[in-house]
Amino acid sequence: MTRPGLIRATTLAGLLIAALPQLCIAQTETPAETPADVHWAYSAYFGTGWYSVAGDRDVFIFRLTPQWELTEAGFEDGKRRLGWHLKTPVSTGLDRFEIDDVLGAVDLDNVAFMSINPGVDLEIPVNSIWSLRPYASFGYGSVFKSSEYAWSYWAGIKSRVALHTSPRANWYLVNNAGYVGYTPNKGDSDKFWPFSTGLEVNHPMGSVSADSSQWLLHWNLDYTFFGDDVLFSRSVKMSQEFADQWELGAAIGKRDAPIKIWFLKFDRLGLGYRSSSNGDLQGITFIFRSSFER
Repeated sequence: MTRPGLIRATTLAGLLIAALPQLCIAQTETPAETPADVHWAYSAYFGTGWYSVAGDRDVFIFRLTPQWELTEAGFEDGKRRLGWHLKTPVSTGLDRFEIDDVLGAVDLDNVAFMSINPGVDLEIPVNSIWSLRPYASFGYGSVFKSSEYAWSYWAGIKSRVALHTSPRANWYLVNNAGYVGYTPNKGDSDKFWPFSTGLEVNHPMGSVSADSSQWLLHWNLDYTFFGDDVLFSRSVKMSQEFADQWELGAAIGKRDAPIKIWFLKFDRLGLGYRSSSNGDLQGITFIFRSSFER
């Protein structure tokens, strides 16, 4: 990214953080209990998707993550080149969401919260098959129609190892160890320590097209242990906790080019199914990138 581009990206993140409290205060009517059963302060970390907690209530979280590649990771003339990435995840959630009445949930009055979590990733190529990716993010979020707000943050390191590469299929082992937490203006802070491991596989679909691009089918299977039980609800009626999560996903993408839809670009497009081992958490998530780059 050019210096002016970096300045614009940094300025945008700063303006959004500065404006968010005023936006939420402007919509305040009366103090309200936190509306989301999937705790809203964790929304940016868990990402876009539909989640159901203990079958009691469905919620939908939407996260838009603009990302700028400042430098590309790799090796040049025998020298290691680090890859710097700037991210600005903006998340919002719906207070009420029923999977059998999606259109009924599309209402501005149904928007429960908003948060922004600027962060940076550093990709470190260790050798030709192994890369590390330390990451950190810090942000602010607030509940609409309420005086509640929270600072949320996470940091950690990811690892990706190419187990097997060939024209027919590529296999990768992706691991992640991190820390995720939030500090609200009301109530106690909370945290968990996610450790995940998973396999990612991609293989060609059909022949090379006229524009020399090759479509790929991506699969992923991930397991995440949260260290501490994650509390996904502080409502009076229920308080559900779970200690882990499984994800099985599939997506399509191009080998050497992004998928373009209007002005948006995606590395891949797909869906994943998530579930805790005790079954209290279930959800459908949207997949736009490898878990190594999310």
